[in-house]
Amino acid sequence: MKGEVCPNHKGCQVINIEGFVESAGMRDFYISNFCEASQDKWSECKRFQTKRALAFCPDFVLPDSNLTLDEIIDKIETEF
Repeated sequence: MKGEVCPNHKGCQVINIEGFVESAGMRDFYISNFCEASQDKWSECKRFQTKRALAFCPDFVLPDSNLTLDEIIDKIETEF
């Protein structure tokens, strides 16, 4: 159903931090196609998946990231 909101909407940096996404157009795309779309779409969001698995989401993860959860974990462990 269109118009649902991701349960992470209130705390997501994509939504709440101006400039978190480099381009305003890309930010609007993420919001309309992931954050405020149907549950099927926001459940595809890599930020949603990462937060659900790890209880947080690092800044380098964007909604359409190609990284797997294992790759995200590896990056966290090696770079942070």
